[in-house]
Amino acid sequence: MDERELVEKAKKDKKYFEKLYEIYFEKIYSYIYYKIFNHPITEDLTSETFMKVLKSLDRFEYKESNSLSAWIFKIAQNVVNDYYRAKKDYIDIEKITNHSGLKTPEEELFDKVEKDILKKALSKLTKEQQEVVILRYGANMKLNEIAKMKNKSDVAIRALFFRAIHSLKEMLLKEVRESE
Repeated sequence: MDERELVEKAKKDKKYFEKLYEIYFEKIYSYIYYKIFNHPITEDLTSETFMKVLKSLDRFEYKESNSLSAWIFKIAQNVVNDYYRAKKDYIDIEKITNHSGLKTPEEELFDKVEKDILKKALSKLTKEQQEVVILRYGANMKLNEIAKMKNKSDVAIRALFFRAIHSLKEMLLKEVRESE
């Protein structure tokens, strides 16, 4: 069953929505996580995203410029934006800790340093560059899907992505040289 057929069945019978959820859950979760950097909040916002998708699925229509993937990610983007508007500030990654008890203190420290370096490098990119990198690597979206979601040309997104990657590479190399 292809995605269009699955969407049409899910519009009539919500049990088919479960399959759509399975297809997109990890991508949406990853996308939101790299915008929030907090697992419990990511879980809440991912749930909120899928509730909104379920409630508005009847209104979704395939168009040349609108794929289901782009539509779901746009909803997730709006949920994250609403969260930040309500919160009025961004989460300080230093306050995030892993309380699972499954990692050694060394592993937790390494994860924190990794997150700090990534967050610092990402924060130096423009908002558009951050979004494209997070969608590409965090949500594992293809550049043409990102272009549809953002209502931009494939060429514009590709250029934005490669400029962002080049900037990240330079920043991370500088970080490595400074730490030696």
